[in-house]
Amino acid sequence: MNADGETGWTPSVFAEDRPQDMEELRRLRSEPGLVVVDRLADQVRGLREVLPRPESDLLDEPARWVHYPWHRTVVRVLGPNSFRRLRLDRNRNKVTSAEQDRLQEVTVGIVGLSVGFSVAQALVLDGVCGELRLADFDPIELSNLNRLPASLVDLGTNKAVVAARRLAELDPYLPLSVWPEGVGPETISEFVDGLDIVVDECDSLDVKVALRAEAARRAVPLVMETSDRGLIDVERFDLQQGRPFHGLLGEIDPERLAALSGREKIPYALRLLGPERISARMAASLLEVEQTLATWPQLGSEVMLGGATVAAVVRRLGLGQPLNSGRGRVDVEACLDALTLPADPGNRPGADAPPPPESDDPIDRVLHAASRAPSGGNSQPWSVTAGGGTLEIDIADDFVPTAIDIHARGSYVALGAALQNARIAAATHRILGAVRVLERDAGEPPRKVLATMQFSDGTDSVLAAQYEMMLARGTNRQPGDGSPLSDAETAALHRAAEQEGGRIRIVTGADRLAEAAELLAESDRIRYLTPVLRREMLSELRWPDSEDIDSGIDVRTLGMDDAERTMLDLALRNDVLDQLGEWDLGHGLGRLTGMRVRSSSALVAVFAAGPRPADYVRAGMAAESVWICAHSLGLAVQPASPVFLYAEDDTDLVRLSEVRFGALGKLQSTLDDAFDRPADLRFALLLRVARARPERIRSARRSDRVRKHP
Repeated sequence: MNADGETGWTPSVFAEDRPQDMEELRRLRSEPGLVVVDRLADQVRGLREVLPRPESDLLDEPARWVHYPWHRTVVRVLGPNSFRRLRLDRNRNKVTSAEQDRLQEVTVGIVGLSVGFSVAQALVLDGVCGELRLADFDPIELSNLNRLPASLVDLGTNKAVVAARRLAELDPYLPLSVWPEGVGPETISEFVDGLDIVVDECDSLDVKVALRAEAARRAVPLVMETSDRGLIDVERFDLQQGRPFHGLLGEIDPERLAALSGREKIPYALRLLGPERISARMAASLLEVEQTLATWPQLGSEVMLGGATVAAVVRRLGLGQPLNSGRGRVDVEACLDALTLPADPGNRPGADAPPPPESDDPIDRVLHAASRAPSGGNSQPWSVTAGGGTLEIDIADDFVPTAIDIHARGSYVALGAALQNARIAAATHRILGAVRVLERDAGEPPRKVLATMQFSDGTDSVLAAQYEMMLARGTNRQPGDGSPLSDAETAALHRAAEQEGGRIRIVTGADRLAEAAELLAESDRIRYLTPVLRREMLSELRWPDSEDIDSGIDVRTLGMDDAERTMLDLALRNDVLDQLGEWDLGHGLGRLTGMRVRSSSALVAVFAAGPRPADYVRAGMAAESVWICAHSLGLAVQPASPVFLYAEDDTDLVRLSEVRFGALGKLQSTLDDAFDRPADLRFALLLRVARARPERIRSARRSDRVRKHP
């Protein structure tokens, strides 16, 4: 059903790589009065800016010239594939590229082009159909322009033709067929044949009934939207047989309906709409039909909303997503009546709690120092007990390691840091005695190791010199200035590790840090997208009004600007992260980590000498020594350990993420290579070191895991 000239709706398309098309275009352009629009350069520029960058076959696709005879205009556009890629790019990821491809196979028929005009426009704008059939016998009249996206120049032209023209001006490659005589008993079967979805927006009750009978016979779902209070009605004839209109009209005779006047049809319309559910203004207006109103009213804004609602239904049907037969309402007025003030987000910056007064008792000071040690997620996994002349540091009975704290290795590092702080305080107050890290022969994880320190009258000048810096040490996640470490600073960090029997390796240089940034950013992405890892990560975060602010990570210390804090609200939503996981996207989730690493002066890897718990405790002592040293040099320090840091084999990686364990294995190998990890050593901690502004807020500490007995 193609036509051209004054009554046509199909544009002519000329391909630049077909000589015969170009010859026809030259003939056409020689005609007087033809308007030529050539904005191809802008389109090509837009195509090149699409992310990810399109393949060469799209960038090199020959352009087309589209002739719209009803406008006497020819427009130069991208070829069909590149045109579709660019035009629908802003629809991603509301509709993914894969979903767009699937929906391109969906054929939709629309009967009635008043409300149906907005439906068709919404479908094409969203790219949720591949072919459209448009049926309406009415011409456009002035009274239609309250709800149709047409114009005065369209008066007298068939509604379906005008709709097809507007859609062709949106997308000249869209397959369209027009039924300007509408559909009736003789043509409904032909119209519905081959459709995937029927949209009923006609005014004729007898046609509505006949459409449903044919849709049911062919097992095609049917959708209807009635603009008053946003009624949406779906009949899944593809899933089960059913009576038209869900049986609301009972047994109905289409021929008898066709003979009824507009007023006589009102009772049927009310049975469909539900007299108790229509708006007061519509109900009052219906009582005025053929009195002060020629017919029932419709608002263009409500019609446009109906188009959006039907487009959402078509998208679900086309993608095979869950959708029941039935009806509901998208009621704007009810929504406006129910407006409420937004909830207080409860994450505004607050004042820090004052530090507890320092005790005069040296043992109290040792306990306080131990409690100030760093731990993964500020979980404070230890139990620190002083009594009987001995300090004991163990894994707390009620502590449960997280998934990334494989075999409690990270917790053992934290124990070592607490032991190192205790030694420093004991040396300062001259009560330092022998230190032992004891492996236990029995017992289940995580309580496999016990660290002890005897209280005596000893001291150590090297340890004592670190006391003030140890107490001032903290995590600083602020961005750095990227300046490199000096040779003296690098040497000082190595000495700090070696004095505790530890070994470190340092990565510097913009290129090597950029590689590490990509690795750590991808690790963060996997952590966000893996439900169990995500839950544990989010459980670590604390807002100032949190009841348990004495553990976990205060969000104010994350070093985020306003934009990053706002994005965090999205990144904390499980539904958002599940959606990104389904798409295997979310590359922005590691953006903050990547930026911070790129701004660093160095990454420092602290190694454990072996796989035993005691090896990780001793590595924790060395890590704390390095951290304190970096702080004394005026450097900011932040743990930057990836989720797989403590994994020993594929079994550990699978436990982290069964879906992405292969990717984790590749990242692990890359990290080994980046630090040239010796085969006999294990990673104990990865520290990001930078020159950055000081962090004002310090993590709080819980008091129930640090005790003194008489």
